[in-house]
Amino acid sequence: MNTKSLDASRTRTRIAASLCLALGLALGACSSDSSSDSAAALSMKTDSTAGTSDLSSSSSSSTSSSAAAQTTMDDDAAPEGDFNSSSAEAAPSDGAYLGIQDVRVGSHDGYDRIVFKLTGEGTPGYFVRYEDVPTQQGSGKPISVDGTAKLVIDLRGMGYPFDFQMEDFPSDSVKPTSTSVIKEVVGAGTFEGQTQYVVGLKGDKTPFKVFSLSNPNRLVIDFQSK
Repeated sequence: MNTKSLDASRTRTRIAASLCLALGLALGACSSDSSSDSAAALSMKTDSTAGTSDLSSSSSSSTSSSAAAQTTMDDDAAPEGDFNSSSAEAAPSDGAYLGIQDVRVGSHDGYDRIVFKLTGEGTPGYFVRYEDVPTQQGSGKPISVDGTAKLVIDLRGMGYPFDFQMEDFPSDSVKPTSTSVIKEVVGAGTFEGQTQYVVGLKGDKTPFKVFSLSNPNRLVIDFQSK
């Protein structure tokens, strides 16, 4: 091979290497951008709540009051309508029989969000309201939760964990650090078709909105952040 041919070959090799490097950097940037589209969130899900009905688990780490499992928050748009602090109530669909696969707590620009990921049949009902001293359904015992204002969430049309091959629905305390208004979320058990949760908020009664989403089946509560 003469000198000119050798130089040309080396030049082509350098160009090819540069193109490969540029492509790799571009793909890495795309991957980074796509991973930042969804906000970070905390999951209540533990090993005891990951039953055979949980087909799309996003995390298998255990959850505790000090270290909840990391996941990503659902970014589906909320329906039109104002936030308000009045109680909200809706009946479940006929024949609804649902279980809770996961409870996720996180924040988006302008609002904090709690997502109840459901399994089973039908659409959930709910009764969401502020209470000065939340009490556990059935027993009447006070429910301890950090926060100034306390929002009680009753999900209706619910079954029991063993019906969905779970030991329990997610209920461990979650205390997010990146949220604007949510301080703590705790589960309080299932009784006569209702599963109860309590949210402790950092300030006064924060306006909220409640709505359902499908594919997958979810109940969502958004809190207006300041």
